[in-house]
Amino acid sequence: MDPIDCMYSIRLATHEDAQFLPAVEESAGQTFAGHPKFDWIAKGEVQPVENHVECIRKGLEWLVVDSHDQPVGFIMVEHLTGSLHIVELSVQQSAQGKSLGKRLITQVIDFAKSQQVSHVTLTTFRDIPWNAPYYQRLGFSIMAASQLTPELDAILQQEVDAGFQAADRCAMQLSVN
Repeated sequence: MDPIDCMYSIRLATHEDAQFLPAVEESAGQTFAGHPKFDWIAKGEVQPVENHVECIRKGLEWLVVDSHDQPVGFIMVEHLTGSLHIVELSVQQSAQGKSLGKRLITQVIDFAKSQQVSHVTLTTFRDIPWNAPYYQRLGFSIMAASQLTPELDAILQQEVDAGFQAADRCAMQLSVN
């Protein structure tokens, strides 16, 4: 057994966990600190506790926890037409580089299969190494504009409205069947 597997486990998030998750996302965002184009993300807004509570209520948020059952990462998803969409994936900076994000994504893929959902989707940065290139290594592919559902198109537009540059963002999908 990999020693990492003994140190970390995946479980559904509970209401008690919600208060800790913004700090996890804030820590994860520090990966962008000093980036010439995206440094502002390190200082940006994170998902409020209320968003986590709602996602947890629906059974659509998983955590990676340490040996003390403290959250070090999370993945939030929502149902879209024909897909399970990753809203946010964050692993605190001190726990990065241990395949914990991959384990959370695998959990979501397994859940999607159990729900007979055909695809897992997400939106991300095209050229940041730990974004689109990382997801491509996990089997996701960038969707052409003609492949976007109205829901994914709306999500990308919301990101632009929030200050992201359209050229920097993309939607990706993974077939789970």
